[in-house]
Amino acid sequence: MVRRHVLGFTALALLGCTTYVAAGCGGTTNTNNQPQTGNDAGEEGGMVVMEGGASSGSSSGGGHDSGTTGGDAGADSGHTPSGMYPAFPVDTPTVMNNGGSVLSAPNIVTVTWSSDPQAATWNAFDDGIGPTSYWKAINSEYGVGAATGGAANHVSITTPAPTALSDQDLDTMVSTNVANGTWPANTPNTIYAIYMPPGAALLFGGAADAGGQDACQQGVGGYHEESQTGSYVYAIMPQCQGFQAADIEISASHELNEAATDPHPNNTPAFVGFDQNHLAWEFFQAFQDELGDACELYAWSAMNDMEANFSYEVQRQWSNAAAKAGHHPCVPAPSVPFYNVTAFPAEETTINVNLSPLGMGAGPVTSKGYKGTLNQPLTFHLGAYSDAPTSGPWNITTNVDTQFQFPDQNGNALNNGTATVTLDKTSVTNGDMITVTVTPTNWGQLGVVYIWFRNMMPNAAMGAPHGDYAIIVSQN
Repeated sequence: MVRRHVLGFTALALLGCTTYVAAGCGGTTNTNNQPQTGNDAGEEGGMVVMEGGASSGSSSGGGHDSGTTGGDAGADSGHTPSGMYPAFPVDTPTVMNNGGSVLSAPNIVTVTWSSDPQAATWNAFDDGIGPTSYWKAINSEYGVGAATGGAANHVSITTPAPTALSDQDLDTMVSTNVANGTWPANTPNTIYAIYMPPGAALLFGGAADAGGQDACQQGVGGYHEESQTGSYVYAIMPQCQGFQAADIEISASHELNEAATDPHPNNTPAFVGFDQNHLAWEFFQAFQDELGDACELYAWSAMNDMEANFSYEVQRQWSNAAAKAGHHPCVPAPSVPFYNVTAFPAEETTINVNLSPLGMGAGPVTSKGYKGTLNQPLTFHLGAYSDAPTSGPWNITTNVDTQFQFPDQNGNALNNGTATVTLDKTSVTNGDMITVTVTPTNWGQLGVVYIWFRNMMPNAAMGAPHGDYAIIVSQN
């Protein structure tokens, strides 16, 4: 389903949906989405050297955990550990409030089919999530209070379950049933949570014979939207072949949160889009930038919420406050120290990037980053930090993806620029300063070289919490 999000710096047409593997819609991480081990970074006198687009852990699609698992990138000496945590002021993106309203007291209406053997599970999930500490952790800083549900809000559809439903079918279903009083009445805080029949195909763009695309085959796990008439807020959770209950619960936690914090994305968007100074993070997220999207691509964002009367799989979601403080940005936070690197804004400058190849109203934008010259070295610094003592130094690897994880306006791949990147430290701890030298060799189709840095403990398990950071070097 195509809808328009107003981002921090431009308006783009994006899919507002949950992804499982491919970055193309906003949503949750499949609990089976484990990272693939990348190659360890090469060593030259303790310095990581990346040529062109062939980088350690280079990502060509998929979640953030599809790159390197943080193997030995070289053991450096000379750490300058700090007793202050984090050691540096943290420069991190913020998901912006675009002025739209949020749902201060969400009221969840759960819609299921009577033939669904797990209908009772979906009712219990929606009824129980609102009072939990999990819901408070992901929503309270954005002005969203406890959600409510209850038996009066349970809708059971007794007609035979369809084998396929398009996004337009679902939009019409919501509008018709709310308008004629078949479903509970709409209020300014109502979310209609629709759990599609097991195995039913979700089609984007109309019926299959009219060119609609099977969302399940594309890896979509859900989406939220407002109806074309009546401005009814709703969330759709498909039950694709192979999905387990946990997958659907994770999707529901993601979509209910985003429906509450960005209920009217088409007309009056609320929390969506990273701030203008962090275009690099939009690239890292493939422009999936609502609060659930910002954490969805990490395997470690999935968690089992074991609270009284509520024991389900849910997804950690983005906290501006936690990120700014240098903590795990995806809350509730894992019970291990958070560690990462940060740029220093005083070393950055205003850059200009032309996003016109993306179409849909995109054009020239400004952000913060670094200006470079082809074949000339550019030097800047990153600061390593953690929010508590770690078990030891962690490894930092450099990634210059060959292509962006988002296409141009015609659906074609977009080439990133290329560069040689060196780090004077590849093993760091809280308080270490890293000297980064970038020599651009090609600007790519957007006139930039996009670089991201992965921070992981040596021999970390796949899917373990870790920190990533992204920057842009531009020709303008």
